[in-house]
Amino acid sequence: MKRPISLFSAIIPILLTVLALISSVFYFKMPLYVPLLFGYMLAMVVALFYQNSIRELMIASFHGMKSVFLIMIIMVLIGVLIATWSSSGTIDALVYYGLAVIHPNYLVVISFLVSSLISMLLGTSVGTMSTIGVALLGIAHSLGINASLVAGALVSGAFVGDRTSPLSSAAQMNVIVTKTDYHHNFRELIKTLIPAMILTTFVYFLFQNHLTQDTRLLVESARTNVKETHPVINIWLLLPPLGILILALFRVPTKINLAFGIIIGAILAYGIQGLTGYDLIHYGVFGYPHRNGILYGGGLNMLNQVLLILVAGAFLGILESSGILATVLKRMTDSITDSITLVRSTMLISILSAVLSSTQVMAIIVPGRVLYQKYKEFDLEPKLLNRMISDSGMVVAGLIPWNLNAVLLAIALNISVLDYLPYAYLLMILPVYSFIQFSCINYKRKKVTEGILPKTTNN
Repeated sequence: MKRPISLFSAIIPILLTVLALISSVFYFKMPLYVPLLFGYMLAMVVALFYQNSIRELMIASFHGMKSVFLIMIIMVLIGVLIATWSSSGTIDALVYYGLAVIHPNYLVVISFLVSSLISMLLGTSVGTMSTIGVALLGIAHSLGINASLVAGALVSGAFVGDRTSPLSSAAQMNVIVTKTDYHHNFRELIKTLIPAMILTTFVYFLFQNHLTQDTRLLVESARTNVKETHPVINIWLLLPPLGILILALFRVPTKINLAFGIIIGAILAYGIQGLTGYDLIHYGVFGYPHRNGILYGGGLNMLNQVLLILVAGAFLGILESSGILATVLKRMTDSITDSITLVRSTMLISILSAVLSSTQVMAIIVPGRVLYQKYKEFDLEPKLLNRMISDSGMVVAGLIPWNLNAVLLAIALNISVLDYLPYAYLLMILPVYSFIQFSCINYKRKKVTEGILPKTTNN
């Protein structure tokens, strides 16, 4: 019979794994699956010590890897999609026509606002980055504008829809887990989103690019350079991203949508650029070598990312099956004494789940399941639980270098998570603003209850 795991034994593998991941990211620069594998082995030792069987742990590891298999499929499809669009000239066409309509000085704030709009329409950060994100980052490269800054603005905007859009699978999962209604949640969600977006827009506006060269000449020069990268650049090359946008609006599953984009891109590469079947397969596997040497060529050269996904899944399986995660969560929930502590614990548990599981999904499921009853005990509506999850782990996932959501976006943009992280301001502003806003409202209500402040009609 299994013995209950002590709090100390449960914390040790979690703490050491997080420290190993942080050290790998900032100091040792080793592949992220290595520290996660170290954490997996630590969790395995602890689980065995508390009389879990090897067979149970292997099954748990397998189920954990199985749970992230779809993410691996999407990652592979993104690599092939970018390679196909690169070889067909679709990405260059997006950049070419985008340069004609976007003022370079305001590229950063435009990137944030356009990414926010498209993500609300699509409901997927991956789809947003694979279409408009690639185009706007290509414009930044063409004009010599800080690509990390533009990528940070794009990722910030992408999470607006991921968190809020009715078409977002993450948002709908949050609705199911918290037993709420999306239409009731929406009003709650925008209470913090709109102020955070206004503040973020202002910050990005401060980063407007004061280009020293004549803007018109710079844009024309950039468009000429793009035109030289492919034999043909025409409006037909915009069909693949347009098709993806339309299919996403009709809620076609992401993997099917990406496969459709690959097929249309391949047809255009064959029909317009004259590429052969061998060329397309070669580029799909090894990536497309852009003549300008800057834009990402995609391909399947992502062994480290595949291993990261598999090890992250196995690690999550062990944490859940052994009871390590449950032990830590119980300690956190037992310390909740009031509504402020409850909200703080919600955000911490959601972020911790995103850190340990390397997925956005667990940042939703874990706090939703663990704390739903606590919100009822404190007479707080479930829509508040939904919002606190939306304002914490769901968006902070984009800042965690080993989180699979952040990895997918980084692959699509061909940029390191660490490069865009300092500029993804919405993902930092939203959690802080949300907690402060709730704390201030709660403080005001407490003073009204005590008779120190007069009652108002505001909620």
